[in-house]
Amino acid sequence: MKFILFVIILSILPLYAIDLNLPVSAVQNSANGLNLIHPTPASAISNPAILQQGIETSATYLFGMQELPYYNVHAVYSFGKKSLHLGESYLDQEYLTESRTNLAIGYKFNSFTFAGAVQILRNKVENYHDASSYLLNAGMVWTNSNFSSGIAVHNLSQAKFLELKLPITIMWESCYQITPNSAFSVGLEKEDDFDFSFKFAASYQPFQIMKILAGYQFEPDRIGIGTVFNLQKFKISYSIRTHQYLDLTQYISICYEI
Repeated sequence: MKFILFVIILSILPLYAIDLNLPVSAVQNSANGLNLIHPTPASAISNPAILQQGIETSATYLFGMQELPYYNVHAVYSFGKKSLHLGESYLDQEYLTESRTNLAIGYKFNSFTFAGAVQILRNKVENYHDASSYLLNAGMVWTNSNFSSGIAVHNLSQAKFLELKLPITIMWESCYQITPNSAFSVGLEKEDDFDFSFKFAASYQPFQIMKILAGYQFEPDRIGIGTVFNLQKFKISYSIRTHQYLDLTQYISICYEI
């Protein structure tokens, strides 16, 4: 019954509807969608101005359901003051498939990075519908030696999906590097017709090869925790995240620094 209910919800709303704004990496899963606490190539899905160069791939079973495998691959390449992100998220189920393709371009000017992105959402339910929609997103990040802050707006184009207006989502985050081995991040997310969702996350690196991440989100309440293992240019991340009504979501990501 839990799986059937979840499929019905997904068949009506795209991946990033409220509380279905699914993390696309193990780091996002542990930090409840905050990205400045530990930027990765997948961060550009949330804020197109967070452009961490590298290649990242991730996989999970959403909410522990083997019927809902969710895959991600993201790549960011920088050339001079410009950066390019190309990413794909793919939900694969027997009767339901859904994907999100993201193309972002950013430009760095002094301490600021400005970026825009085009997202293509596709949703197919067997013998029901096969639909797609295009969204325009924008983001900005400001950084100095130990502080960074960013804001992103999703669906500037006010796109529709199956005649339903997709929500405009505003996400803000600030991160403070407390020590060389620890950081703290706070953020807000606001979606049309829903209250603000407040988030915070912390990171601590007890050893050179390992970092610990933990986050909490209000409205809806979610807890995430994870680890990042640094193996030269490779970073392997694992995390778990709670849900108010469904089971844990476990995530694993592999990132290669270019």
